[in-house]
Amino acid sequence: MQPWNIAHRGGAALMPENTLAAFEGAIARGCDGAELDVQLTADGVAVVHHDFRLKAGLARKDGVWLSEAGPRIKDLSLAQLRQFDVGSPQPGGAYALAHPLLKTMNALVPTLDAVAALAAAQHFVLFVELKCDTSQDSADPVALADAVYAVIAARGHLDRTIFVGFDWRALARIAEKGAVCWFTTDILSGDARPVIDAVTRAGGQGWFANFPDATPDHVAYARALGLKVGAWTVNDPADMRRLMGLDALCTDRPDLLNSPL
Repeated sequence: MQPWNIAHRGGAALMPENTLAAFEGAIARGCDGAELDVQLTADGVAVVHHDFRLKAGLARKDGVWLSEAGPRIKDLSLAQLRQFDVGSPQPGGAYALAHPLLKTMNALVPTLDAVAALAAAQHFVLFVELKCDTSQDSADPVALADAVYAVIAARGHLDRTIFVGFDWRALARIAEKGAVCWFTTDILSGDARPVIDAVTRAGGQGWFANFPDATPDHVAYARALGLKVGAWTVNDPADMRRLMGLDALCTDRPDLLNSPL
């Protein structure tokens, strides 16, 4: 079984993460879909960005990179957020050193609507992560879920969208609307079966596992409960080979997953 090749943040090792250029690149590479992170701006616009704050060494305004974590996404209007470029890490900085293959360019934080429009035109699968938690930096999970669902529904792309996330409150809200949810888990200690049971009770159609937890026994157990199984973030070819029987692999290196392993 060949799993879906899901480009993590659009293929974060290769292109500026969570940008339109990254998602266009994933489509051009022949990926089945992309994972992306969604938050709300101060004026209630669903935008695609991972951290709750703009990244030091990546975001820059008027050509000057942030030297420490920037303002919260939830405190910026869309117009204010778009004053920052997020496509070119600071040379020699920690982000640049961690992404040596990255193709740099000018890029803005996109709206979810723009990404959904691109995906709908290409019949491209979206794994939409609702980026929220219990901290003060986070948007309200219900408000985020409602806004994100509305954007995807308006674009007619619900049948090609899977909602994922660590905050199961937001996913529960999405599940109430009848959309497909794969519940995300971080690295687990020992037996994952109780957590997999919880995914089923919460109304999930899939388990989106941290890849070391996707053992043959755990995968078989999840499938026996009728769940799809995906894994994140799988960047090593040996791990890709081991997990080839899953339904989806989320990777920063979609180029490797598309190559003979």
